[in-house]
Formats: sequence, structure tokens, C-alpha cells
Amino acid sequence: MKKREKHVEYVQPFKSYHPRLSLCMIVKNEAENLAPCIHSVKEVVDEIIVVDTGSTDHTKEVARQIGARVYDFAWCDDFCAARNESIKCATGDYILWLDADDRMARSEVEKLRRLKRMFPPEKNQAYYLVVNNQSPVDGETLFQQMRIFPNVPGAAFEGRVHEQIFQSLGRLGIKFVQTDVVIRHTGYDGDSAVLKKSERNLKIIEEELEAKPDDLILHYNAARTLAGIGRQAEGVLHMRRIVDDEQVKKKEKAFFFESALLLGKYYTDLHQYEEARSLYQELSRDFEGNGLAHFCLGQLLFQLRDYEGAAGALEKSLQHPIEVSLFPVNLDQLRYYQYYTLGKCYEAAGRHGQAGEMFRKSLSLSPTHFTGFQNLAFLALKNQQYEGAVRYYEQAIVKGGGSDSNYANLGLVYRKLRHWSEAEKALTRAIELNPKRIEALTNLGHLYCQKKEYEKALHPFHQALELEPGLLDVRLALSEIHFRLLNLEKLVEQCDALLKDLGLPRDITLSCFEEVSLLYERIGESLKEDGRNDLSLMAYQVSFLIHPIQRVMDKIIVLTTSSGTRSSALEWVREALKFHGLHLENLEPVASSPPAVDR
Repeated sequence: MKKREKHVEYVQPFKSYHPRLSLCMIVKNEAENLAPCIHSVKEVVDEIIVVDTGSTDHTKEVARQIGARVYDFAWCDDFCAARNESIKCATGDYILWLDADDRMARSEVEKLRRLKRMFPPEKNQAYYLVVNNQSPVDGETLFQQMRIFPNVPGAAFEGRVHEQIFQSLGRLGIKFVQTDVVIRHTGYDGDSAVLKKSERNLKIIEEELEAKPDDLILHYNAARTLAGIGRQAEGVLHMRRIVDDEQVKKKEKAFFFESALLLGKYYTDLHQYEEARSLYQELSRDFEGNGLAHFCLGQLLFQLRDYEGAAGALEKSLQHPIEVSLFPVNLDQLRYYQYYTLGKCYEAAGRHGQAGEMFRKSLSLSPTHFTGFQNLAFLALKNQQYEGAVRYYEQAIVKGGGSDSNYANLGLVYRKLRHWSEAEKALTRAIELNPKRIEALTNLGHLYCQKKEYEKALHPFHQALELEPGLLDVRLALSEIHFRLLNLEKLVEQCDALLKDLGLPRDITLSCFEEVSLLYERIGESLKEDGRNDLSLMAYQVSFLIHPIQRVMDKIIVLTTSSGTRSSALEWVREALKFHGLHLENLEPVASSPPAVDR
């Protein structure tokens, strides 16, 4: 079983002890990749052992040219056997094992050199290094893996696949030490090669499980391998063997914790959300001081739209440390999502100030992540901070968030600022990306109306209505356009559609424009009763445009006064009167209530 790791303890080097470090590798057909791996660490190791398991390229020649001692090993579907063969050939005091797709930066080699000077002559310590895994399946993750160990009798890898050395070292009483030395595992194989290897590994694991059905390490490896090829339901069965084992829970807490986190992930992948929720809640209680447990619970609750619960869990995750351990995690990405998801929770709760603060913190951790800019832009738009919204949307697009929705919102903001050309460009781009983006179509139509380019507004408005016939703002805008263009039959068609959508009487005989104006006034009243004041204003404006009277103008003024746009309303009224060749003083007082219309 796995032992709890301890952080590296820096001590004075032993003055008279100069430990020798052997590099041990097993390879097959790695002629192109072997040299970059070995050259990255050659200056810090004292010998290089390469065990070849059946190469048909120039791997062995490349290894010898670099200075390695090369040995042949007949492949027998057993990685630990090959690794143990490399150990037998090593003469150093300590052993570092690498794969051909491993690399070490110069800064990490210098840290390894300092660590090497502290190896105890008693050969009683083994060292976890940080593996930066560049997986085509999982992306970039960090985890601790035992890569350096003393060359002592009894030290041997175990497990035919996903072989590990810590079990045998634990039995020998070797102390395990965590370090911050990083190995970059490039994972240069593509998806198809990874799948082929996973299927090969699974076959070996299943054979081992037949012989050792109670070996929980094998069940762990089986679950990880199955999940990696999309068979999470089977992975759950294996991982439950570990999580349900009371001895593991009591005595092997690190192993239990890691297994339970993965089990929760598999449940989530399978949409078994209640099982995942119950498991993560238990972990957050039992591992109160572990930020990762709270983070996983918070992410799940956010996915389930329990924003209050998610916020509480994420706030706790920020109060406790999250460090690189045996569990593979992308720390930078995780810390970004701690703040980002918390910001989304605050946004959902209407706590916009705190949401903005979280989004800005997330960007300080990952300034190239467009979602933070995108959400700051949306908050600014909701708070009518249009200049800020433009700035954030433009940054989101530059950082990779060039979606149709972001372009549509950018166009809306530019329209609010009356930056016509920028608005038209952004909205047109949104429609190019997604011809069914209704918000972009409607805003482009409204933009053309504001510019008095009424003919151009018809096309985007009609496209929007084809996608969603119940768009009242579009039908009201078309009503104004058809009257201005004197398309009176189409004006009546839009009026009839609006009456139908609002459930108002339609069996009406119209004999003059005043009666059409009256219908739009009634449409405005109905919308106002429903609390849709913006649409009500549009209906009153159409009514006034068709037949300017004092009563409707007063209703327009009342609505715009409450929203603080009285001056713009008066400007619109003057323009509408000008359409009829009238001025404000030409308006005649009328009855306070509209006259009846024959039906």
C-alpha cells in the first residue's frame, strides 16, 4: 500500500560521501527520443543503463554513442521484470529511472544536483519527484512519483504494468521524501497510440487480477485504465473495492483519498450526480483540511446549479492548501477555477461586486484565459458599464474567445454606445459564425433602425422571425418600418400577429389609420400590465408614429421619465412629428381614454 509522503528535509551534505547516481531506462524503438532524454540529465548521473526490449530501429546504437551500457531483455509482457533487470545492471548507490519521453530542464537538473549531494550514505531514503505529465488524453497534470531510490538488496518493482517501487521499499523501512524536482513527461504518443497501449495494459492487469483478485493496487490500476478508454462504469466497480475497504480507509488514508476522488469523478462522468455528491460531501467532512476535497465538491455543486452550496465549498477550498500529491492535478488550472467558479456562483446570487473581484483574481492566475474577461464583460454589460464591457469583450476575443455569442454581445455594447460601424462589424461577424444567433440578428436589425436604414433592417429581422416567430420586439420594430415605408398591408399583418401573441381580440374591422394606432396603444397597455415596459414603449411609439396624439405622447414621456431617458424620448417624438410635418405645438388635446373601435 501507499505510504503518506513527507516534505523534503534539507540537511547538510555528508562531507566524505559522494554518492553515485545510476540512470536506468527500459526502451523499445526510441532512436529519435532517447538522446534528448539522456542528454537532459547526463551531466548529473554517473552511469547510464539502457535495457532494450526488442528494438528494430537504431535505439541501441544511439544509446551506446551517448555512453550508455546497453543490455538486451526478451519482452514478456512484464514491465517490472524489465525494470528489475535494469536495476541488476546498475552499480550506483542510488537509481534514477526515466522513460524515453521524459525530459528535465536545466533548472531542475541543478535542483537534482543539490539533492544528490544530500543522499544519505545509509541508503535509507527514496525520493518522490514531481511529474509534469503532458498527456494527449488528460492534458497537463502534476503528480508525485517515486523516481529515485537506493540501490539496495530487496528493492524491486512490482506489477507487470504501472509498475511501482514503493511497495518493496516500504517493506525495507526506507523513508519516503517529497521533493520539488520536476520531470516533464512529454507524452508524445497520439490518441490512437495511447488507446492501443491502454488496451494492452488492461489485458495484462486483468490477467494479474485473475491470480491476485484481492490486490487493491491492481484494482486501482484497472479503474484508471478503464476510465482512460471511456469505460468509467467498469472503473467504478474496481474503485469501489478500494473505497469500501475499511482497512484502507483507516490505515491508508492517502490511498483512500486519491481513490475516492477518482471514484467521484467517474460518477460525475456517468451523470450519477447523487453518488458523486454523497462521496464528495463525506470526503470534505473527513478531510476537512484538504482543499482538494472542498474544491471537487464545489465544482460538482456548481454543475448541479446549487450555487449557494458551491460557493461555501469553494470558499473552504481557498482556506486550505492544495499541493501536488499522488493525485494528478493541474494546479494552475485548479487555482484558476477556484476563483472563476466562485465568481460564477456570486454572479448567480446577484453579488456582482464580489463576482467581479473573483474573476479578476482568476485572471491574475491565468491572464490568457478568455473566460475571465468574458464574464467581466457580461457583468459590465448587465450594470450598463458599456465602456468597460467593450474593453473586456475585446480582450476575451483576442485571448481566444471569438465565439458568436461574444461578438453578438460586443455588437450590442457598441450599439448602446452608438458606435455604429463597430457594432455592425461585430454583429455581422457573429452571424457569419452562427447564422442562427438570434441576438445578433435582432440587434443588427435594431442597429439599422437607429441609423434609419430601414430597408436594410428587414432582412435580419425576417431571419430572426423565421427562427423564433414570437419575438415581440422584432414585430414592433417591423411595424414601425412598414409604416415608414408605407407597406400598410404588412403593417396590419404585424399588428395581427402581435394581437394573437398577446391573446388580444383580433376580429376587428379597420377603416382608418387612427384605428390601427389605437390597436398599438392597446398592445402597449397590455405589455405594460405585464411589466414589459421596454416593449410597451415600442408599441406606444408605433401608435404615436401612425397617429400622433397628446394622450399617447404623455404615456411615452411617463415611461421614459421613470427610466431617465426623457430627453431622448422628446427627441424621438419631435422626429416622429416631423415625419408628419408637425411640431409639438400642433398636437391637439384628446380624451384621456381611447375611443372604441368597431369590431
